[in-house]
Amino acid sequence: MPGQPPRVVFVGSKALGARALETLHSIAPETLSAVVTIDDSRDVRCALSRFKDFAARTGKPLRVLGKGSDLESAIGELKPDLCLVVGWYWILKPALLRAVPRGWLGIHASLLPRYRGSSPLVWAILNGDKTTGLSLFYFDEGMDTGDIVAQRTIEIGPTDDIGRLLARIEEETIGMLEEQYPALIAATAPRVPQDGRQASYVAARVPEDGQIDWTASATTVHDFIRAQTHPYPGAFFRLGDRVVRVWTASVFAFPCFGSPGQVVMTQTEGVVVACGQGSAVVLRTVQADDDAEQPASTLLRYGQRLA
Repeated sequence: MPGQPPRVVFVGSKALGARALETLHSIAPETLSAVVTIDDSRDVRCALSRFKDFAARTGKPLRVLGKGSDLESAIGELKPDLCLVVGWYWILKPALLRAVPRGWLGIHASLLPRYRGSSPLVWAILNGDKTTGLSLFYFDEGMDTGDIVAQRTIEIGPTDDIGRLLARIEEETIGMLEEQYPALIAATAPRVPQDGRQASYVAARVPEDGQIDWTASATTVHDFIRAQTHPYPGAFFRLGDRVVRVWTASVFAFPCFGSPGQVVMTQTEGVVVACGQGSAVVLRTVQADDDAEQPASTLLRYGQRLA
């Protein structure tokens, strides 16, 4: 009927998804018709209790799916006009995309069309980028190729790590939703096609990709470490039969010559390890296997070779 708000279904998980859900409800609770999440209780990042608390407090219908492929039947039952997605990690089939008249929108942590694909923030730091950002965009059948509603740029400082960047992305995501949700409801938000000529793509990463290459420059090694620190699995090296993860490090301020991976010096503030091109990094906090996190100087000794 004319004048009725669209039926919006929120689809998501994790802490950011829960916070985004609360934000949408605070702006226009009458538009939010239902919530869909996943039972991800085995994931340390699980925020399922927050979704359940929200449903109990607001009376909004909640569907907790056992697997991502159950989304098709849930959407078929709920019949939304518009779907907003934050924290969903399963590909949507073309038929599911077409089932929602006003489309699906989500957040991607890059300035599309750059860094389409997985782990864009990690890749931005790995590549030494000085800026990144996020995009609110419509889903289509391609990989992050849909029309853009809005974007925000975020600076990456030389010592920023993935944890700090994720925190800033979260704040900008909430700000973007607050800014754009009224226009999305009113169907007045812009839709700007992406320029595919400017596109780049990034691949998914697994923990095994985190092994440090000591032959790279110190700047590259430092970027590699800060891109994968908490809350991610961490960059690592091997010390004998032990796997040692590096959580914090810095670039050594002086030229340094040694075999890549060689411990050149131990200091109170960290352990200097030779890298390529006459450079070195200072390892500050590390974690060997399942031991507690510790200062690098308590584990490593002068002359050791790290693989």
